[in-house]
Amino acid sequence: MTILITGASGRTSGFVIRALLESKSLSPSDLRLFVRSRDAANKLKAQYGQLTDSSFAIGDYLEVSTLPPALEGVDVVFHNGPAFHALESAMGIALVDAAKHAGVKHFVYCSVLFPVITKMLNHKAKAPVEEHLLESGLNYTILEPSSFMQNVNLKNVVSTGTLQALYTPSVLQGYLDLEDLAAVARLVILDPAPHNRARYELVGENCTYEDVARTIAVQMGKDAKVEQVPRGRILGRGATHVQISNDYGQEGLERMLFYYDKRGIPGNNNTVRWLLGREPTTWADRVRRDLQKL
Repeated sequence: MTILITGASGRTSGFVIRALLESKSLSPSDLRLFVRSRDAANKLKAQYGQLTDSSFAIGDYLEVSTLPPALEGVDVVFHNGPAFHALESAMGIALVDAAKHAGVKHFVYCSVLFPVITKMLNHKAKAPVEEHLLESGLNYTILEPSSFMQNVNLKNVVSTGTLQALYTPSVLQGYLDLEDLAAVARLVILDPAPHNRARYELVGENCTYEDVARTIAVQMGKDAKVEQVPRGRILGRGATHVQISNDYGQEGLERMLFYYDKRGIPGNNNTVRWLLGREPTTWADRVRRDLQKL
């Protein structure tokens, strides 16, 4: 089996790569990582000693000639598009078309929880990709994760005693541990047939920032307060894990935070429980685990 992982330099795909490399049923030579530059490939090679030059495909979603070589001989694609990119939809659609032409057997798309919420650009951009994939004739699985627990920088909270809230601290939000997402992705990638034509809403636990701060405080044995970051500071200095470099990205981030201020996007965690055969990772679980790494 040959597996193409897109967005390989990014955080989300990085968790999936690690989960796959930990699998005893997979050889590192089965992985092909899609990156934009040789420099990105070299950084990943340094990070994952099991990988070689042949583990990488260098290209660009919008440079059509680079997609066929990347997809040649590929059985399964895991695609995670770039966040807050004006051409995210076009990139995903181009990859779906190229995958179909290359004879890919299964396409796993990492989308977002509730792409029907068109008020948020980062959700709206994923709906056309989902629609195109559904209509492509490819075998597919769509993963729809909520916000990731790793969006809260635990190391900073521990060192400062303050959780920096990017929106109203009392708003309920759905969270998913990235390790749970990676576990689900690995399950689907390594045995895709049972998950064909499925769309999985993935939520681990619904919490407010205030809930998260209380959980961290209990686990580290000292107080943790919540401080809401002024919107201007967030947009001006890039206070999120996402690199925002243009007006579209700035507007997308601002719309998302405005929406979270009012509603958040809580969801149901039954799907994660069913897929993994265990309880989803809670905030208490995540904090206990990751405090040991600090």
